[in-house]
Amino acid sequence: MTELIVTLGDLVIELPPSSGFSLWGGPKAIEPVGRHFELVWKKVHRGEIEIIGLDEQQDESEDSGEDNENDETLDELREKYQKKQKQWAAGAEQDHYEVMGLGDLRWRATDNDIKQAYKKMILIVHPDKNTGGSDEAFKMLQKSYDVLSNAKKRRAYDSQEPFDDDLPTASEVEKGDFFEVFDSVFEMNSRWSSIQPAPKLGDMKTTYEQTVKFYNFWWAFKSWRDFTFDDDYELDQAGSREEKRWMERENEKKRNKKRKEEAARIQDLANMAYKKDPRIQNKLKEEEDKKNKVKEAKLEAKRKAQEAIENAERAEREKKEEEERKKKEEAEAKKAEKKRLDKEIKDSKENFRNLCYNSIDPKQVPRIEDVELIVANLGHMQLNEISQEMKQSTDMKSVFDSHFEQVKSKIAGKEQAAKDTKKAKDQEDSNDKMWTDEECHQLAKAFQKYPVGVPNRWEMVAAMVPTRTVKEVIAKSKTAQPTKAFTKPAAIQTGNAYEKLKSKVGEKVIKSELSTRPEPLPDTVVVVEAPKSTTTSTTAAAKPAAKKSAEKAEAVWTPEEQKLLEEALSTIDKSLEDRWDRIAAKVGKSKKDCVARYKYLVNLVKQQAK
Repeated sequence: MTELIVTLGDLVIELPPSSGFSLWGGPKAIEPVGRHFELVWKKVHRGEIEIIGLDEQQDESEDSGEDNENDETLDELREKYQKKQKQWAAGAEQDHYEVMGLGDLRWRATDNDIKQAYKKMILIVHPDKNTGGSDEAFKMLQKSYDVLSNAKKRRAYDSQEPFDDDLPTASEVEKGDFFEVFDSVFEMNSRWSSIQPAPKLGDMKTTYEQTVKFYNFWWAFKSWRDFTFDDDYELDQAGSREEKRWMERENEKKRNKKRKEEAARIQDLANMAYKKDPRIQNKLKEEEDKKNKVKEAKLEAKRKAQEAIENAERAEREKKEEEERKKKEEAEAKKAEKKRLDKEIKDSKENFRNLCYNSIDPKQVPRIEDVELIVANLGHMQLNEISQEMKQSTDMKSVFDSHFEQVKSKIAGKEQAAKDTKKAKDQEDSNDKMWTDEECHQLAKAFQKYPVGVPNRWEMVAAMVPTRTVKEVIAKSKTAQPTKAFTKPAAIQTGNAYEKLKSKVGEKVIKSELSTRPEPLPDTVVVVEAPKSTTTSTTAAAKPAAKKSAEKAEAVWTPEEQKLLEEALSTIDKSLEDRWDRIAAKVGKSKKDCVARYKYLVNLVKQQAK
């Protein structure tokens, strides 16, 4: 809510929003009586309400006092008035301000000025107080006083006086000083203001708040200008009542149009001045600079935040790259170490094989299977130690045999330990899986109580068998579904199912391949020496189907023939049609023997891999 404007006689008071007054419809006059007047007057004395134009009124009153001191004498005024009276008598239009002696003040003259001027002029023109005074002069004075003392008539008279409605042009505003150009225009137009005195334009020292109040006054400008002087029709010339009303309507339309043009002109003047006012421009520039500073601060904060994010991302990216680089280096180091270790292992195995096959007496050369068994079960460091020991010993065969026996005993110990562990585990599992009659009875009752389709069936069934878990209950249900006979504890039976079946069937011999079981082969260890990239492993027994061919191949193949076969397999191209003929010619065996030996070795490698 903006300030409210109230008139108290000749005073104009602005009421702030906190005053508690709500004056709708523009300025209103308050009579200097009653509680409302007392409330406003107290606030005026306390300084809570501002009185517009109070200083100007005091200045005007002081000026008027000075003017009164310099008033013309009655004789001079009488002489001046007599000269003008002749002009008025000649038929010239009567100027009421000149008749009253207020030609210098005109519309600025207050009611008090008019009363004082009337008192002076009555002394000059009244026939009873002036010898030779005329009744016409007195009538003219009385007529002027009647017009000027009546507010409505005076406004109609003032409105028809010549007035320049033009506004300053753009070139005048750009070239001239703002205050020199607009101060006179606002001062001239302030004569039409219903609120007097109107606020002044001020100067560069005027505060921004006072400047805003000035423009608010002109944007809410209330004009008393009367346009009846420009009516198109005179009501006295109407021939009837209807014609008179029609004339009134037409005149009122024209007056309204003039009022709108007047209001638009005042608004254009206020807007033009507001746009060019240096005080407003400075304030707008300050606000714009303030907004720009805030905007720049936000942009700077955003930029710093973005930089922080980018720095964090860059640091994280560098950290990841460093970690990846370290991992890559570690992987490469591990790869190099593995490659070196693989080479050492390969070299140790190759050295051990060469030592076994080439350094020992040809008559005492160990079997390929025995050599490969040691190679497969010992590490490269142990192989190096054995090789070193064999080199230093005069009897390499005895050293080899001692280590071979150690490896065999080690393997046998591992196998026995594995068997014992498996047996113990099987025994433990059998003990864990053994269901008592009471548990079976509880499980059967649970199945009857919670049939298929019941939600959370297995949890509720397991709850009725407290010694078993849900998993064990499910497993038991798959192996032995309960029946009606299962719901009761089983009676003690003498003998097992086989004895019952034997008692029914009798002593019968069933001859069938399914009822016979071949005897297991004795544990054998076979070692194969392949080319440089051949993988070696051990096996407990070969397949029964390949037993016969394996024994035959083992009986006739020597280490030299085995090496020749391996060399032929690695050197002769697989795509040749007569490949096996060439292999047989190089080895010194028949084609059939070479193929059988190859199949035997392949089968042996597969068994070792398993």
